[in-house]
Amino acid sequence: MVSQKESVYNELIYIGIGTNLGNRLDNIKVAIKEISSQGIRVIRTSSIYETPAWGFESGDLFLNAVFECESPIKPMDCLKALQFVEKKMGRQKTIKEGYESRIIDLDILLYKDQQISFPELTIPHTYITERQFVIDPMHELTGSFFFHSLKSSFEDLKIKFKNPEFPFVVYNPPLVNE
Repeated sequence: MVSQKESVYNELIYIGIGTNLGNRLDNIKVAIKEISSQGIRVIRTSSIYETPAWGFESGDLFLNAVFECESPIKPMDCLKALQFVEKKMGRQKTIKEGYESRIIDLDILLYKDQQISFPELTIPHTYITERQFVIDPMHELTGSFFFHSLKSSFEDLKIKFKNPEFPFVVYNPPLVNE
């Protein structure tokens, strides 16, 4: 369990989730419970989008979503908590570099509206503005809110993608408290 003593108030955290192995919808539901057990409360979820793999070839489609969360833990402790959840759920990295199919992938997309740069953690997430399966669900949750750390809103970022019907929504909220 990650220490919860660093802060006396909660921070708003956006966590991206992806899964393309096993029962993908169940993986997302289990991840919500496991994240909550780490002291990170999932407030609400975006719709779930079905998308092809990004950055590698796979015949297994991904389910992707974004969780809006709150927690008093600091960013590095949040990262450790998410990595603990991934490992507990059975994620195994079999390659040193690049992407591969996975039972679960949890990424901190935004932590409040902060900019953080450590060797093991970059916030905003490095590819947050380049992945439609992140931009669409973030737009659902944040609308036209302007993020100073991105110098943009997700409403504005969504415009850059030419196919507004992709990715395909497979499940709409609520997943929290189901």
